[in-house]
Amino acid sequence: MELTAAERVLVHLHGFWNVPEPGREATQAGIAEGARLLRSHVPRTLKALQDDGLADSRDARLRGQRRKIRVYALTEAGVRQARQILGDIDRATVEVDGRTTTLGEARKALGLSALAALAATDPGGHLQPRAAELERPTLLQRDQDLAILRRWLVGAAPVAVVYGSRGMGKTALGWAFAETVPKAVWVDLPDGADLKGFVASLSSATGVRPTAPTEPESVADAMAVPHSRGTKLLIIDGYGDVEEPIVDTLSAFLRKAKTVGSKLLVLAQESTPAYCRFYSKKDIDGGHVVERHLRGLDLDGCRAMLGKQDIDADALRRIYLLTKGCPRYLQAIREGDEALLRVHSRFTHAEIRLLLYSGGSTA
Repeated sequence: MELTAAERVLVHLHGFWNVPEPGREATQAGIAEGARLLRSHVPRTLKALQDDGLADSRDARLRGQRRKIRVYALTEAGVRQARQILGDIDRATVEVDGRTTTLGEARKALGLSALAALAATDPGGHLQPRAAELERPTLLQRDQDLAILRRWLVGAAPVAVVYGSRGMGKTALGWAFAETVPKAVWVDLPDGADLKGFVASLSSATGVRPTAPTEPESVADAMAVPHSRGTKLLIIDGYGDVEEPIVDTLSAFLRKAKTVGSKLLVLAQESTPAYCRFYSKKDIDGGHVVERHLRGLDLDGCRAMLGKQDIDADALRRIYLLTKGCPRYLQAIREGDEALLRVHSRFTHAEIRLLLYSGGSTA
């Protein structure tokens, strides 16, 4: 799907249509980067959008800067047109690792912006994003969680497990933590993956393939190899209701890690069944495993995620009570993404409309 320069700018600016104050992304330089345009093409594109009543501009002082600079934002008409374009983008069909899906579903699962997802889709419709293109979600009110992980990294426990419901921010927390560790390796565990799928993800991330890919003990040995080569941290994202061989693999790794000094962070679903827990209370009490359960944002965090400092107090409380401070839901409300709420939550249609109305995403 090819977009014009104007369409690219509309899609880029839509991501910041209701932020409380402008940032670099609203400047010509930031627009050029975000919309993936040549810097020289941006001024005339913005002028055309302003002439059409889709964008306007003003001089503002960015945080940390003394001088004012020209910043740009969408008008109401611009927001409506941008959402039409985003709808067309998200309905496009792509293939991801042999599975056919919509671009919208794929990019949201991968944490990609619409423009980054388009750039990562080849002419044949295959979506193959580079790791560097993955967008870091907003991280709010996780200082204490990060502090616990930092203490764990320098402590004796070889394994830490962070639990959270879908959309609570486990991946965002993992990314933020990994960025503080010089040598960290990220392994994605897709939904429904068996041991073969886990081995494929592990081998792709570490370059190490088990001598016996179907044997949990052998896979556990392969998980420990990167540590001997200088890797400081191995992260597994997407753990949950997994097959028994994967549970056995992590159990075997825990036994080995107690002596080899490896560090493993597992990002797991809050709903992970007891029979998929690869460690026992004895391991926690013995200092071999650290557990952390993520909770939702408080009222201030909800307000910040929604990007509306002046939101009505009653509307904010309604959103807080319904979403329980879940960052994914709050982001969807901020962006007016009814489809995400419909697919990834149990809200009724009436509740979704109420959430969007309370967040100011509907008239």
